[in-house]
Amino acid sequence: MRKSVFYNGKIAVPGGIVEGMAIEGQNIVRLGSSEEVCAIQDAEKIDLAGRLALPGFIDGHMHFLAYALSLERIDFLGCCSVNEMRSRLRSFLDEKRPEPGEWVIGRGWNHELFDDGKIPTKDDLDDLTPENPAMLARVCGHVVVLNSRAIKLLELTAESRFAGGVVDLDDAGEPTGVIRESVVEWAGSKLPLPGSDKLRKLVVRAGEETSKVGLTSIHSDDLGSVGGDFQKIIDLYLSLCEEDAMPVRITEQLLLRNRPALEHFLSTGWRTGDGMPFFHIGPLKVLTDGSMGGRTALLRKEYSDAPGVFGVPIYGHDELNDLVLTAHRAGMQVATHAIGDGALNMCLDAMERALLIKPRDARHYIVHCQMGDMEQYRRMARLGVGAAIQPPFVPSDRPMALKRIGEERALAGYAWKTMKELGVFLSGGSDSPVEKFDPLWGIYTAVTRKDENSLPQGGWNPSQKFTVAEAVDLYTRGGAYASFEEHRKGTLAEGMLADVVVLDRDIFSIPEDEIKEARVDLTMVGGRIVHRAD
Repeated sequence: MRKSVFYNGKIAVPGGIVEGMAIEGQNIVRLGSSEEVCAIQDAEKIDLAGRLALPGFIDGHMHFLAYALSLERIDFLGCCSVNEMRSRLRSFLDEKRPEPGEWVIGRGWNHELFDDGKIPTKDDLDDLTPENPAMLARVCGHVVVLNSRAIKLLELTAESRFAGGVVDLDDAGEPTGVIRESVVEWAGSKLPLPGSDKLRKLVVRAGEETSKVGLTSIHSDDLGSVGGDFQKIIDLYLSLCEEDAMPVRITEQLLLRNRPALEHFLSTGWRTGDGMPFFHIGPLKVLTDGSMGGRTALLRKEYSDAPGVFGVPIYGHDELNDLVLTAHRAGMQVATHAIGDGALNMCLDAMERALLIKPRDARHYIVHCQMGDMEQYRRMARLGVGAAIQPPFVPSDRPMALKRIGEERALAGYAWKTMKELGVFLSGGSDSPVEKFDPLWGIYTAVTRKDENSLPQGGWNPSQKFTVAEAVDLYTRGGAYASFEEHRKGTLAEGMLADVVVLDRDIFSIPEDEIKEARVDLTMVGGRIVHRAD
């Protein structure tokens, strides 16, 4: 049995710090002084040299498979104009030389960074992609621009109608190439699926990247990357588990769009918690609105910069109530995407109804939960409904949010410290590939409420700043609790899984602005070292 000993360190355990930790197999077997743990025979000795060891980081919500696929797609993050987008697209086409008819896919553009603030259209793509259908997603993933070949291939017209979705039309009544919300998922389902071997290689490659930043567990929404085929996801991850090749633990958030899809899944017998140590089923994931940047997040009051616009509800009240209740009755946890306060109301109505009909410790939660008020937050606490939040949204959303909803509503939102104090359980995540999945960046943004330049001074709405310990909990204990695994991971204690991250500095003692400079020196998952810094 594999044995490891960490000594001469600062090992964060519940209630304090110890010097040493001994591991046998996949579990922590002893915590104590360096002398005590070093007395264990036949173990690899790892001198921490005063470095800080924490529980392995957990991302409470991201799209792991979408990130894996993005490694071979066009990255538009940081583009400051349509011309820069075109330049990256041209470089990609010159390098990859796709065959005629092959889909060209990319993600990451954000028109909020463009001087003119305009969303690109098919006219910006057609001359570069005359022989290839192109699908380029906004950074949020809720808005996409298609070229003319893709529009034709998908048979989108002025008469196309989608519940919970929008096809933008120009002054002549023809599609501009911009599609939103449910149309995006529908279009994505028409893409050719990557083969199993390709997916396996990309998952392993993506896992190598997540291990470098200390991620040992991920709550991942993957079905959109495989056209909604949950069996493909299960087969992919279980086959990697059986070969001991899974690079990170996955809790699968199942985006099953409607009642038939949910019932088909339930008929297979899978439920929340079923699986293996490195892969298990998590909650039903339900999209109830879109993104604030795309003005598709559902608000109770109109957008400040778009009078008469309230966003896009993906479901009617009755349909959402039925979907949540069906999953809840079947023993499933439910996680609903809600960014706008209007969507949050719908989610809480559906969850409260389900809990009244069948009371239990369901640990339903809201993904994102960016807008709300005290009444809604108190209601969440009363119902035992949590939130999977993304602290990096604070610096990246701030300029956009102030325009979209105004200062008063923006300050009432992103109020995760308030939610914590009210008793709402929270986990921290990235929504990658929307944001980078580095948990230390997430901890920095939760603690400082600042951007990479340490601005604004004092942080945006500093009353909502977390302590370092609270921010670490978001990415450790919080993620474990959200998946009913607090008895297995999220803390370093005897009997717990040996999921460990070692940092190059003590983030509890350095100035808060320096947390973003911290790096991961070692990552261990289940007693196996998966990353060592050079």
